[in-house]
Amino acid sequence: MNKIAAVVTDIERTDIVTYITLQCNETQIRLIKTKTPVWAGVGDKVCFSFQEASVCVSKECPGKVSIENRIPGTLKKIRSKDSLCELTFESDIGTVVSLITEKACHELGLEVGCDATMLLRGVDIHLEPDVVPMTVDSFKKRAGTKVAP
Repeated sequence: MNKIAAVVTDIERTDIVTYITLQCNETQIRLIKTKTPVWAGVGDKVCFSFQEASVCVSKECPGKVSIENRIPGTLKKIRSKDSLCELTFESDIGTVVSLITEKACHELGLEVGCDATMLLRGVDIHLEPDVVPMTVDSFKKRAGTKVAP
């Protein structure tokens, strides 16, 4: 599972779905949700996650494609086994792992060091609040009360 930190920059509600735009470094990611998370607001720090098999890879991405999230990256590692390839990319949003077939990897001419574009559908992205675990000391400061040892 790929898990990446970001900030909510826009929430657009429609009659059918909600579009949530995230900013991760210089890259915008757009999610499509059937229900708006009640806890999410513009400016919130969040984590978004997606399965490795949800990451499509293109070496040249010609023509028009319905997928809005296009993340350029450099292929850092290829691990191949049982007709599948696990590809590890470095990108502006961090490390992203994709799982594709060996056949697709060879047909695309992917090799370590090459540049490629990762395509990620907005409906395949999960969203959760970026919650910082609370320590006893931070609880004491926040609550303004004494805590038994």
